Amino acid sequence: MTTKHFEFISSKISAAKHSAKSLSSGVGHRGMEGEIRELAMKECVEPFLTQSYSCGNGKVIDSYQSISDQIDLIVYHRKVAPPILISRDLGLFPVECVRYVFEIKSTLTATEVKDANKKFRSVRDLRSFPRTSSDGKKTHGALPTTVLLAFESDITGSEIERYVKHTLDETPPCTVLCVLGKGYWFYDGASKMWHGTETTNLDAKNIEFCMFITGFMNTLAAEETSIQPFTPGVYVNVDDAILKVVGAPDA
Repeated sequence: MTTKHFEFISSKISAAKHSAKSLSSGVGHRGMEGEIRELAMKECVEPFLTQSYSCGNGKVIDSYQSISDQIDLIVYHRKVAPPILISRDLGLFPVECVRYVFEIKSTLTATEVKDANKKFRSVRDLRSFPRTSSDGKKTHGALPTTVLLAFESDITGSEIERYVKHTLDETPPCTVLCVLGKGYWFYDGASKMWHGTETTNLDAKNIEFCMFITGFMNTLAAEETSIQPFTPGVYVNVDDAILKVVGAPDA
């Protein structure tokens, strides 16, 4: 028996899938089709954000001036480090404030898997929470969870097997795979194993997305009050400036 929350989540993703398909049909412009998918998916994610989180899209940056590829949807913490917003939602997001990045596909294909991996690698190459120990050694913190979500697939076989086949990296660039009607999986870095399940039309509708949103809500709720301390001034990089006492004589 499904719950009210399950039904609400399922209805959200069903509406997003229908909206993305109907509005992008016949548009004939890949950029606009992508924006329609992103807006539809944003409507599915925003209701489940905790107080400190927001959604945007754009690129992720680090304090070493590295920058990711364009990302479809970014879930970021507003109180860690401020993004540079070009418009209401479009901007450059410091990696320390980013918790999830999404690539959203209408139909998942081998080509789309490779495209998503390329974008996720550009996020994985960033360095977050830089710290210098007493011996001068630089250390860095965790990176965002990378989510590949597709409304449909072009195969009847296993999605996780296809993903692994087209991913030669030692650690997969994608850490969550969710394909409606096919399954949901996440990669555990500690065990270096994928965990998840194949689904069929005999399962509750959109159960894959409901499983993802369950983990998504649990993660944001747990981290709401346990964000790692960070000083965002490192992005401005004025540490080399010499500040003098006002009125003090020159040395």
